[in-house]
Amino acid sequence: MKQTKKNTLIAIFAAVIIVLQVVATFINFGGFPITLTLIPIIVAGAVYGPAIGTLMGIVFGLVVCVMVITGADPSGAVLMSIHPFIINFTCILKGALCGLASALVYKLLKDKNERLGIILASATAPIVNTGTLFICLILFFDSSFAAMLSAFMSINFFIELLTNVLIAPGLLVLIHNWQNKV
Repeated sequence: MKQTKKNTLIAIFAAVIIVLQVVATFINFGGFPITLTLIPIIVAGAVYGPAIGTLMGIVFGLVVCVMVITGADPSGAVLMSIHPFIINFTCILKGALCGLASALVYKLLKDKNERLGIILASATAPIVNTGTLFICLILFFDSSFAAMLSAFMSINFFIELLTNVLIAPGLLVLIHNWQNKV
């Protein structure tokens, strides 16, 4: 029964990630989606550990790839037209890394100070997500193009950072309370 509850919650996290990322694709600034998807990735990693955090990040990355390939993510589609393999690989890599890193931060700090652990995990996810994309832009795209895109990315980054830090800790408390009752 316990494994069924775990699998159900993991499936719910994955479904929420898919829905949020599809919706977020249409909420953007400067062509870059403002993603709320990092929140369930952070919380799933905090609840179930780094492996599940990484898996949820991969789910996120795959949905981003679909949105880029279909043209629903216009900035991603432009980048993909220049370096398709690099962009698709980066989408999956940045998702996996932000899920892994945020879950590891939480795991390292939760026994010392759980609130600090989830707050720092919430900050880690957008840092790694945006940082990985930024590194990709610097390495594989024209520097002036990368600089222009980075200006728009920085605004998205701060919105995502603030949203994650404000919402993920409360959501984790709700999930822990729900788990204790069920």
